[in-house]
Amino acid sequence: MSRHYFETTYKDHPVTVLLGWDRALGHYFLVIEKQVDFVDPDVTGFDDQYLYSNLYESNPFGLSLEHFKAVLHRLKITVPANMFTEVERDSWNNVGNWDILHQADGSFAVRSV
Repeated sequence: MSRHYFETTYKDHPVTVLLGWDRALGHYFLVIEKQVDFVDPDVTGFDDQYLYSNLYESNPFGLSLEHFKAVLHRLKITVPANMFTEVERDSWNNVGNWDILHQADGSFAVRSV
């Protein structure tokens, strides 16, 4: 699995966006994890820990990067454009075991786990 992380905010609350490629299952995924507990009346809450997960979709597998761009746009969350570029490259190369931390300026580095 390739995992690309970006730490940002949603309505003044810290969140971590995780976008990646699941090599074993052959699909993209998106998870937006809350870093503090908050309730947003504009978002259907499925879980106290996550603002969004592709697993909450009616068809969670086979979703496109364009779909995930639309999810982020709807939530008014901006991530570096190269995050999508790198995840797409991961799918082309069928990359796994890859954790990357992205910065707002477009730079990125291997994430310390």
